Amino acid sequence: MPILAKILIADDHELVRRQLCALLAQQRHWEIYEAADGQMAVDETRRLKPDVAVLDIVMPVMSGIEAAHELRRLVPGTKIILMSSHYTAEEAGTLARLFGDGDFVLKSEAGTDLVPAINRVLPAESRAV
Repeated sequence: MPILAKILIADDHELVRRQLCALLAQQRHWEIYEAADGQMAVDETRRLKPDVAVLDIVMPVMSGIEAAHELRRLVPGTKIILMSSHYTAEEAGTLARLFGDGDFVLKSEAGTDLVPAINRVLPAESRAV
């Protein structure tokens, strides 16, 4: 029996955020939450203590990098996956290793790469089926 996992998606583009939430909501044992910028992601993480936070790197108010730094401080158990369309895979991979849990997803590949990236950081009993 799968164990519930809380996943937070932070992206300033509403359409992208809604599409990612719809994709992840296909996993019945994942609760999906949204944030429209980095500060909202920090606030929601403080409130929800999600298992995984997927953070767009380039967001207004607070960037995904700044948010990742705050999340590490506030809720060290939350796994962080960075996402962007503004960086090369190599650049973003370096940022993901420095500020996240080593996982980076190109926005253009999120439809195929996001669920596997989340699975890599979740315990076996909470992974997508």
